[in-house]
Amino acid sequence: MTVDHHGALEEAVFLALNRDAGPLLDRAAIVLSSPLFGVAVAVAIVLAVVALARGRRRVALLAAFTLALVASDLLGARILRPLFARMRPCYALPPGTVRVLVPVADVGSIPSLHASNFFAMAAVAWAAGRRLGLAAVAVAAAVAWSRVHGGVHWPTDVVAGAGWGTLCGLAAVAAARRMVREDSTSLSPPQRGEGSGPG
Repeated sequence: MTVDHHGALEEAVFLALNRDAGPLLDRAAIVLSSPLFGVAVAVAIVLAVVALARGRRRVALLAAFTLALVASDLLGARILRPLFARMRPCYALPPGTVRVLVPVADVGSIPSLHASNFFAMAAVAWAAGRRLGLAAVAVAAAVAWSRVHGGVHWPTDVVAGAGWGTLCGLAAVAAARRMVREDSTSLSPPQRGEGSGPG
């Protein structure tokens, strides 16, 4: 069972982001929220990590990627969502008020697991390389926007998701570093002029 927890300011921001801004943005939100897009981004990041890292650093980053997603999704769904039990905007607001563009279930809305999972991946991508990290953060931000524009999350849901996912990603990188006994700088991207092999 979920409960409506939102204020007038958040409702105003939500409605501004959810408004009809044309078919192009609607289609973008649908694509960004789709499971297939998430799989494609995950595969792209894994392939980039394989290309950028070598040896134990590669193993650590791939382990961190897996740990980050498991923690973000599983703990977010099993612990955080039931804890807050927040009602989604498409159920909290009067019928006809919200444009729902993507599939939705009547479960807790905070944190947005789309946002948390993409930001978890972005945190690991950042550890692999700054350019990859910046690209992954941009994609994660776009996905977070798509969840609000699509009518299934409040703005603070995706902000909370971004924070939770980033935390999971950073913790996973630290844990993976310990598991493969890397030194404190081995998961950092190589500095300009250095190779990309293990440190």
